[in-house]
Amino acid sequence: MSFLKRFQSVLESLCPLSTNSKYVVAYSGGVDSHVLLYCCAKLEMPVRAVHVHHGLQSVADEWVSHCQNICQQLDVHLDVAFVDAEQKNGQSPEESARNARYDALRISLQDGDCLITAQHQNDQAETLLLQLFRTASTAGLSAMPEKKQLGNHLHVRPLLSFSRQEIEDFAKENGLQWIEDPSNQDVRFDRNYVREDIIPRLKNRWPEICKQLSTVAELQSNNMRVLEDMAAIDLANVVKASVFKSKLCAYEVVSVISIPALKQLSSERLFNLLRYWMLKEIKISPTRNLLQEIEKTIINAQQDANSVIAYSGFEYRKYQNRLYLLKKKVDPGDINEIDWKPVSPLILPGLKIQLTAVNRSGVGLKLELLNQSLKICFRKGGEYFHPVQRKHSQSLKKLLQEEGVPPWERGTFPLLFFNDELIAVIGLWISKQYAVDDNEDGWVIDVEVL
Repeated sequence: MSFLKRFQSVLESLCPLSTNSKYVVAYSGGVDSHVLLYCCAKLEMPVRAVHVHHGLQSVADEWVSHCQNICQQLDVHLDVAFVDAEQKNGQSPEESARNARYDALRISLQDGDCLITAQHQNDQAETLLLQLFRTASTAGLSAMPEKKQLGNHLHVRPLLSFSRQEIEDFAKENGLQWIEDPSNQDVRFDRNYVREDIIPRLKNRWPEICKQLSTVAELQSNNMRVLEDMAAIDLANVVKASVFKSKLCAYEVVSVISIPALKQLSSERLFNLLRYWMLKEIKISPTRNLLQEIEKTIINAQQDANSVIAYSGFEYRKYQNRLYLLKKKVDPGDINEIDWKPVSPLILPGLKIQLTAVNRSGVGLKLELLNQSLKICFRKGGEYFHPVQRKHSQSLKKLLQEEGVPPWERGTFPLLFFNDELIAVIGLWISKQYAVDDNEDGWVIDVEVL
């Protein structure tokens, strides 16, 4: 089968297009992406190109001109995306540039479009070795998939079964002209070192090493699918519903799972489940260190431990023998107290809520309090309170525990005071002493989320 026919078969099997959508080629101007673009144009596929200008090379503007000329020759529309690819904290230079590039490519996609990139068999072999050197798990050793989701779009790599030699031979046979990135020769970068030094040594001994390593990655990908199937079954057996819900919650409960059920699993199966859980719920692939920390300080912690693990904008906490995955929504801040006359609504910016006094018959606080100057504070500890329908007062901590309010939410509920006396825990209770009788008119506090 010819190179073109083989390419067409692979691409159309990976991503058949819907009407009015296009293949979007990530076109750097190098030989691989040039071949990718040329094949699409030659086969008269609906295609357009995006060139990402990183600004990291002095000749970057010349590359834009080259790409524009080639696309004009092929009658392919080209968009140029300018990005800031400077190294970010905690990221390698390659990672920063890659993240900026894929962000730009994702933004460029329109409804139904399919992104295609030019990674090939040799790239796959290099990726596998790099992941191996980093002691990656099965997920990492699966290397690059032929297709994956990128936001709401599909990202495919139709050249993964083609070798670098095949691609370069095809380019020369068709008289293609491409640019060479001088940074690809800089062996200070790990991938270049593997490509320029390690792979040639291996090929001298095992000429088919790139194909063999690519096969290993494919086998690991198959193993990963089995692990994910097992994790999905395990997750269905441990997932739980959130016990407590309120408009005043500072955290969004993303997911909850049973700790006793988790403890029935081996560490290996537990880590597999947790990794799948995080990928499914928050699209984050956890490190092994994170999984070990969750197992040690949360799952196997004492019952009354209040450990918290923060990672990538999310928190992991334990409550009532359940593991919570949380994302913070609001923060009341360090407000000591706020004066409030309930005749007028009050906005609490930190909680993103508005409090409004609403008249009610037979429920709520006494009407005379409407014109009083009240104060709103947040829990500091040591408060006592006597709610309606309770025989006696209790510590606020005890009341919140009995209500099933998680520890991380107990400081969120605004406390309403009159003359230094707690008369309501907004969103939960009102004071028995200041509550109206069944035949009296009163008022309640309506909470509106802004």
